[in-house]
Amino acid sequence: MISEMITKIAADSGLNESEIKARVQEKQEELSGLISEEGAVYIVAKELGVQILKKKERLYIGSIVPGMKNVDVVGKITRIFPVKEFKTDKAEGRVANMIIADHTGSVRLSLWNEELQALEELKSGDVIHFKGFSREGYDGYAELRIGKYGLMQRSSEKVDVAEEPAAVAERSSIKELQEGYRREVRACLVQLFNSNMFYPVCPQCRASLKEANGFKCEEHGEVSPEHNIVLTGIIDDGTESIRAVLFNEQAEFVLGMTKNEAKRIFDMKRDLKHVYEKAELGREYVFSGKVRRNTFFDRLEFVANSVKSVDVKEEINRLLPGDAA
Repeated sequence: MISEMITKIAADSGLNESEIKARVQEKQEELSGLISEEGAVYIVAKELGVQILKKKERLYIGSIVPGMKNVDVVGKITRIFPVKEFKTDKAEGRVANMIIADHTGSVRLSLWNEELQALEELKSGDVIHFKGFSREGYDGYAELRIGKYGLMQRSSEKVDVAEEPAAVAERSSIKELQEGYRREVRACLVQLFNSNMFYPVCPQCRASLKEANGFKCEEHGEVSPEHNIVLTGIIDDGTESIRAVLFNEQAEFVLGMTKNEAKRIFDMKRDLKHVYEKAELGREYVFSGKVRRNTFFDRLEFVANSVKSVDVKEEINRLLPGDAA
């Protein structure tokens, strides 16, 4: 599928396929390998003004990746999270997330401010027809947004939903991990990579931004950005090791400081070793998250959505007869 998309982009843009592949690779490197190859292809196509999805083509949810401009899906609402109010030095507003799913998978849909009116007529179990775009969420996975020209409305279509993973992740060794698994691992943090960990986001919708004579959000125009953080390193539990990716709160926990403190220190020192000073290499943590394949490096990595200290009493209870591990 990717090769077919590259062929189409080359034909419509006038560039050769080697140039397109080089741009795709550059895009993945620019985003620190946090976006899939397919997602990078969509972004390159967008930058070149090439439409690689038929306007009326509808996707299955399991095929959605970050960076898709024209997402058209039907899914069942499996969960609606409470509305949260936020206020920063640069913006304030309201946001709520929901999860929609079909037989191929699930995805988070984020609603902001005026978009929240749609929630008044929806509930878990309803089927909706969504048109909009996808972007990279705070956890590195695709997140749906309506945007200025999208829509979200109740649908009469019947949608079968894949079985949802257990609310509490199963404990596993790193050696047992496979792509797509949601698991909990107890492991030592053995290395932190010296790679760019700060990325600018819109203070209103949290969309990633690129600098080009200032920062401009597709939805909110010119903005003064805030910065999210992503921390990458290696964790090892004695059976094997795996690359781990930690976003925002999880990164803050390991660093022992807030993302704003980390950015301030980096801006002063211009060296990540000063940001890493409080991080304890060799310390054991309990990581919960999902295993995905980094297509740029063609290897598995663990994207954590929770990091906590090892609770000795809890670990002892795991070993007692009758306790499930």
